[in-house]
Amino acid sequence: MKNIKRSLLVLLLAQTVTFAQVKLSKDFNVTVGTPYQVVDAGSKEYFSDGKGYTISVKTKGKEVTIQRYDIGSMKELSNKMYEDFPPLNKVQKVLQIGDKLFYVFSSFDKKGKKEDLYSREVNMKNGTFESAKLLFSTAKEVTVSSYGEPGGLSMFGGMGAPIRFEVYKSFDNSKILIRYRLKPEERNDAKNYDVLGFYVFNTNLDKQWGGEVKMPYTEKVMNNLAYGVNKDGKAYMLAYINASKQFELLNIGSDLKAKPNKIDIDGKLVFQQLNLVETEDGNMNCIGFYANGMDVMYNWAGGGVTSFNTNGILSFKMDQNGKVLNKYDFEFPIALINQYESKRSQEKNEKREGAGKAGINDLKLIDVSVDANGNTTIVGEQQYTRKEMVITEMKNVYYYGDIVATKFDKSGKLLWMKKLPKTQSAVGGDASGGMMIGGGVGAPPMEKRGMSVRYMKGKGVSYILFLDNVKNADLGIDEVPERHKDGRGGFLTAYKLDDATGAIEKHSIFDITDIQGTEAFQFKTSRIFEAADKVFMLEIYIKGKKDSMVKMQLTK
Repeated sequence: MKNIKRSLLVLLLAQTVTFAQVKLSKDFNVTVGTPYQVVDAGSKEYFSDGKGYTISVKTKGKEVTIQRYDIGSMKELSNKMYEDFPPLNKVQKVLQIGDKLFYVFSSFDKKGKKEDLYSREVNMKNGTFESAKLLFSTAKEVTVSSYGEPGGLSMFGGMGAPIRFEVYKSFDNSKILIRYRLKPEERNDAKNYDVLGFYVFNTNLDKQWGGEVKMPYTEKVMNNLAYGVNKDGKAYMLAYINASKQFELLNIGSDLKAKPNKIDIDGKLVFQQLNLVETEDGNMNCIGFYANGMDVMYNWAGGGVTSFNTNGILSFKMDQNGKVLNKYDFEFPIALINQYESKRSQEKNEKREGAGKAGINDLKLIDVSVDANGNTTIVGEQQYTRKEMVITEMKNVYYYGDIVATKFDKSGKLLWMKKLPKTQSAVGGDASGGMMIGGGVGAPPMEKRGMSVRYMKGKGVSYILFLDNVKNADLGIDEVPERHKDGRGGFLTAYKLDDATGAIEKHSIFDITDIQGTEAFQFKTSRIFEAADKVFMLEIYIKGKKDSMVKMQLTK
């Protein structure tokens, strides 16, 4: 027995020594701030005023708390909780426009069975709320359009709250579009014509025009894909027409009519998600991951899952009438697809490549950014859900896999394409039900907690931050990592990408169980934000009902 105890002690000490020898990155200077009282809330969002202070807006039911924080002293300056809201209110968006911050929320009118949408400006200098302002009222009840970022303590079981009003900005941030969908008149998709609300505002959230628009096709005929607004205040909608297998751009203006324009894009392509944004020259740019088809897989228990087999990236620019001005197709090469995959998967992909079906499963668009020279960077992450036996119960297991980062210039020349190894998982709730479709447009978000990534821009470089298994801290960039499981400690890790060459470096920033002597008892990737130039911050829960900020200042 003594020998067994001695062996276990030696093993534990060996592990401790191994982790203690991890070389932390010299790119980041880490500081832990003064603790302050925790605010429990399902929605927590963080913003910088650009003057050395940050504002956090935290929503828990009818309570909204605004905290103001000093980046220099690393101390909380104020904490003010508000309950003076209309009944049955729900946060829709905390919107930063220049140096202004707006809390956009809805209030359900039970008697009229309609929604009132309000904005309430946050005074960033004082960390206080101004009076609420009614933006508009809908004709009747509104349906869910998407889901917010999964929060902490939430009535939605860790999933994000349902969002009914979506917000979009023009290229120069001068126009804001708020879009929603009325509850359908008909349950039969073949008979129902969607009625969508489109309201356009200026930077003070003063209404320019708005109203509700009946779509030109039934739900069965038409799939709504993406929305946008330009600096002239015109709204746009990208749609797919099932009958003709044709993409169309719908123009919506102050006359509240939807004018369809056909787009010359291959209708056989399948998009899980599309990004539609105005360009500097007033045209519209559309970008997304495409697939040549969907894969259906079954597990031993008979459950089915639909997997989005991502084959590449399609980017195209069109004018206001849907005329395609340029089109770039970046197909994933087999070498990239097979990177970090098992031998069995590689052999399977080689066979599928002959039929043009080899791809990267369930790649979700994380970030699209365009720099001053017109170069575009796209970051995607594998995200999917599987039903698995966890101890004695079938559970949903949420996976966050490899990252794919791509950059091309304004002429369509591919500058670089990289696959970055990562594997994470989180166990969710009961896995009842049949076939599951992973992460489509409007689907509930996966249960993230400490999973997934945060994409941050530096000077001449980009950082992709995520929580990783401690065993991977000193792992080489070409090695397949061990899976990190949610709730089991980990190192905050960053992939550093050179913007010009795509060269990759891996950096271990800190161990969340020992951040300058402080242990993070709760960590969420969504709470990492850019606080100032070359400064990232993260709010963590420590102990004794206290939170603290962690500052990560870039040294290069």
